[in-house]
Amino acid sequence: MSGTPVVVHLRRPGDLVAVDPAMLLEDDDARAVPGADEVLDELLTRGRVGRRDRLVLTLPAAGIGPDRAATETLLVTTLRRWCRRRLEATERETAVLRRQGWASLRPGLPLFLVGLLFSTDFLAPDVPEFFQNLLGNGVFLVIAWVGLWYPLDLLFFARLPLRRQQRVLDALLTMPVEVRVREAAPTG
Repeated sequence: MSGTPVVVHLRRPGDLVAVDPAMLLEDDDARAVPGADEVLDELLTRGRVGRRDRLVLTLPAAGIGPDRAATETLLVTTLRRWCRRRLEATERETAVLRRQGWASLRPGLPLFLVGLLFSTDFLAPDVPEFFQNLLGNGVFLVIAWVGLWYPLDLLFFARLPLRRQQRVLDALLTMPVEVRVREAAPTG
């Protein structure tokens, strides 16, 4: 849904990029994941991140402190820095998968060729039909396919989620951020 804001409720500015696991022992409202991770996950679930999307961070008045502008600047700067670091990490992961894909072709191609060769050999007319079906059209054909499956998966499919994450992080880098004071929930 383009244009729908992503709203994240923080208790303090530091909750944007870090959580204190000890707080989970004491507080039912403590965060289990940093706010920035929540934002990324929310944006990844959307079909498309558009120009009309925006981020709304809410904090209690005590979390914002006396200088609202400084807190807002801190949050936006921290979010942009976090996005850049995550982009660097996803670029490294993408490069690793690409290198692994190319490297896995070294054992994969010979396995593919051997499987294809044996498959072809067992499909000769003088081989009994049972062995043609079991080995020629079965086992060795599967071995051949397995030789290419992993390299092709790494080169073409495993990197797709990382590329999507990079596009979302690029959008988040320029997304408008609004900081709002969250009213205390009524106790009752």
